[in-house]
This record gives sequence, C-alpha cells and structure tokens, in this order.
Amino acid sequence: MNEKTLALIWQNRLFDPAGLHTTQGEPVQVVNTGYINTMSGPDFTNAQIRIGKILWNGNVELHTKSSHWTLHKHHLDHAYDNIILHVVFEDDSPLHDRAGNTVPTLVVKYDPKIDDRCQTLVNQKNPHLCPAGILDLSTFNSLAFTSRLTIERLQQKAALIRNTLDSLQGDWMQTFWQYLARSFGFGKNSTPFEMMAKSLPYNLIIKNSDSFITVLAMLYGQAGFLLSGKYKGSDSQQLCSEYQYQQAKHNLSPIDHSIWKYSGTRPQNSPFVRTRQLASLVATNTPIFDKMLAYTDIEQMESLFTIKSNNEIPPLGTEAKHLLIINLVCPFLTCYAQYTGNCDLAELAVDILEKLPPEKNSLVATKSKAGLSIKSAYDSQAAIQLDTAYCKPRRCIECQIGRHYIAGK
Repeated sequence: MNEKTLALIWQNRLFDPAGLHTTQGEPVQVVNTGYINTMSGPDFTNAQIRIGKILWNGNVELHTKSSHWTLHKHHLDHAYDNIILHVVFEDDSPLHDRAGNTVPTLVVKYDPKIDDRCQTLVNQKNPHLCPAGILDLSTFNSLAFTSRLTIERLQQKAALIRNTLDSLQGDWMQTFWQYLARSFGFGKNSTPFEMMAKSLPYNLIIKNSDSFITVLAMLYGQAGFLLSGKYKGSDSQQLCSEYQYQQAKHNLSPIDHSIWKYSGTRPQNSPFVRTRQLASLVATNTPIFDKMLAYTDIEQMESLFTIKSNNEIPPLGTEAKHLLIINLVCPFLTCYAQYTGNCDLAELAVDILEKLPPEKNSLVATKSKAGLSIKSAYDSQAAIQLDTAYCKPRRCIECQIGRHYIAGK
C-alpha cells in the first residue's frame, strides 16, 4: 500500500472509525479530514481533529510508516509546524516537530478488501480497460467526470503551448506556425514537420506570402526534400533553384531528410502532399492565427483549412479539418484565453468540441465498445485523456472510476 492509497482511505473515510486513538493513547475524532493539497507541503489542509477534549484546526500529513516523517526531513521544515495529526499505516518510530514536540500519530485500520481491489487493478493485463465488472459506466458518462477529463486535456495542451510561447519570447505567430506544421504530420510525421517549422522563421513566410512557389520551395527545401533529391516532381528544378536562392539569402539549414516516414502512409498522407497543402494554407496575406481569433463558429474554423485544390494539391477532407480544429485550434483558443483573460475564447473552444463529431481511431472505438458514451469530440477527448493520463500509466488510484471501485462504491 502506498501514500496515494492512504490518501484515498483518509479522504473518503474508509478507515474504521471505532476506537480511534493516537499512538500515545489519546482518543481521536475526525471531524473534517481537510482538503487534499496537490502542491508542496502537508497532504491535507484545514482539517478538524478532536484529540482528547481539544478540537484542533490545521494540517494533516500522511505516510505509510511514521519513520518517513524523519526520512523526508519534515522535522526540519517549517512548512510542517502546523501538523495536528500524522496518519500512517504503520507506527515504527516516534517523531517530533522542529520545536521538539511530539506529533500526534494515528494508525488507521481499514477493510482488507481495499488491498484486494488495488491488486486487481494493478494486475490488469489490458492497459486500456478496467477489468470486467469494474468499469463504472455511470461514472464516466456523468457530465462532471467527462468535463473534468476534457478540460484537463485542454489545459495540458495549453500548458505545452505556453511553454513554447515563453521559449519564443511571446511570439504567437512563430508558436502557432510550429504547432500548425506539427499537426500536419497527423501523428506519423509530426516530429519532422515540427523540426522543419522550427528551422524556418515564420516571418520569412509572411514576407513571401504572395508567392506560393517561394513558400513551397522554402518548406520543401527546409524539409530536406530538394537538395537530397528525394523529391522528383515535375517542378523539382524550379523549386530547387528558388530554394537555393532563399537559402543563400537567409542562411537556411535544412533538416535531415531521412527522418521522414514514407512507408505505410496513404497517398494523401505523403509528406510531399501534406507539405504542399501546408504551403497553400500559409501562403496567404492574412495569417491563419489572426483568422482563428476572429472566427466564432465551426463553419468558419473549417474554412481556415480550406485549400484551393488542383491536380497537385488535394483538398483536406472533413475528418482532417476536424482533427486540426480539435488538436490545434481548441488548445490555442484555450491558451490565448488564459494569456489574455478572454473567457469567451475558452468557452468557444468547449462549445466547438461539444458540436464536433468524435474522432475516429482505435482508442475511441475501444472505449466506445466498452460502453462509454462518446457522442462528440468533447466526449472523445475525455476518453483519450482517461486512457493516456490514467489507464496506460496505471494511475487507477487517481482516476475517479478506480477510486470508486477501490472504495467499494
């Protein structure tokens, strides 16, 4: 048993409440377990514990063994001066605070079935699904749980965007350009696309946005397609000549062309096709980022990725457009809303996800087959977050479904 399990037991009062005493023999009554603290410091804050005849208000610290108090050097840390109770599974050592006072310690007793339930989750062979009979569909399908997962996913993506933005000294255009390019990898070639975008400043695209050939030459060139001879299209000579001019003028260095993945990709996902589509989108007088911030509905967002197709540039399909809106537009709206304090943009991101159809992939199909209600992109993003953030890393104790099962609810 670990501290996360102990926190679950404490927070949900799964311990035996009868005859609680400190290790010094004083009677204990848990009036309020407090609020779990996800930051540094004590595990629970603002708890109310009656020890003997005195009602104490303060913080509670949890450890599997009481000796961990000293092991973690809490006896030297002023952040633990206001500990009113130390809760443990095993009392193996007396402990004191910085002032030398004895810290009241409570050894909790709990139902052994909790151990069995934890073991059942740990031993589950399929990392994508709870064991048979455990998956609480009513829990997942509740609006509160789905919302928490979806918002959590949006915020995680927004945090990554913010990190990139900070590293680029607040340059929103370059940040969006890098994420836009990465999105055009559609998983398999996401990294090469991102590396290509990082090697090509967006301001060079803006300066040459009135010339599709120049923009395409810079993208193909920086991707390593031209000088390596990998691209052999009818316009390769024209593009190579234009790229060499731009390369010399701006001191550009292409990425290694060997990192691109060609085998196993459908024709429409070929790096050559996707890069040409990307060039068509960014070779425009009005940056996509500016349009995105001005648009307010799904139809307008879809138009962001509308390409004037011809024999060499196929249009993006509806499903591809929706993936770009889900994985690029909505996270950027969320991040920009946090950055500027514009709550309307955050609400727009959520509204868009609620109205878009769910993604079509094996993970969503597996969750849906298991009985999860997935009717929109809002739901599918929740299902993906559940799987990637909780199921795969086996964070069952932190998942609401797992917590309900362990608690026997």
